[in-house]
Amino acid sequence: MSTEIEPLPSLSLRLPAILRLGAVVIALEEWSSTKNHSCGSFLGEDDKDRLSRLRSPLSRAEFVAGRAALHRAGRALGHNVSAMRIAYDPDSGKPYFDALDACFHFSITHTIGLAGCVAARNYLVGCDCERWDRAIDIDEFSFFFGRTLLTKRECLIEWTKLESSIKIRGQKLSEKVDSMGKMAAPTFIQTDAIDMDILIHPQLTFDINRKFVFSYLAKFASGA
Repeated sequence: MSTEIEPLPSLSLRLPAILRLGAVVIALEEWSSTKNHSCGSFLGEDDKDRLSRLRSPLSRAEFVAGRAALHRAGRALGHNVSAMRIAYDPDSGKPYFDALDACFHFSITHTIGLAGCVAARNYLVGCDCERWDRAIDIDEFSFFFGRTLLTKRECLIEWTKLESSIKIRGQKLSEKVDSMGKMAAPTFIQTDAIDMDILIHPQLTFDINRKFVFSYLAKFASGA
């Protein structure tokens, strides 16, 4: 049986917003497929080309909002990222700066209406967000996690925690799913003693404007 979830820190923010939590910066950007998002000031040539290949208004708005969040996070860390080349891991699809432009680490996440970017100079980061009103099946989530989850809220919290911990490693969700469709290692973050020793703090999850759940994780980048 699942234990009672402690209340989440609840943040009421006027978006876009920047949060500074120690060495970590979190940029949050509101977006809509029907809203015009100006992108000339912060998209580099590679990103403009990538944007031109997106046909869906939803995909285009989502992409621009994610880059806007990255741009704000970069400025908060003292960098203009508009001219920096972003590469993608061929296996996981995780974005990262080209080696010549590797001035900080970042992770980007999107859900309908919100984009977020977590960034830090000397720490690897991972983040994920979901809408509280996302349609889900609690029984399916319980099966996937291998334990009883009682509420939709609990499912979404656990999901964003899982996604942020996978992103920090540059992995794919499929690598953590067994042949039955269950998560193969439910406690893989907790059982990694080395990672636990170098985390800035435990994984943090927030309620954003009573609309979104946002989780992030940060750990020291060896060699930084």
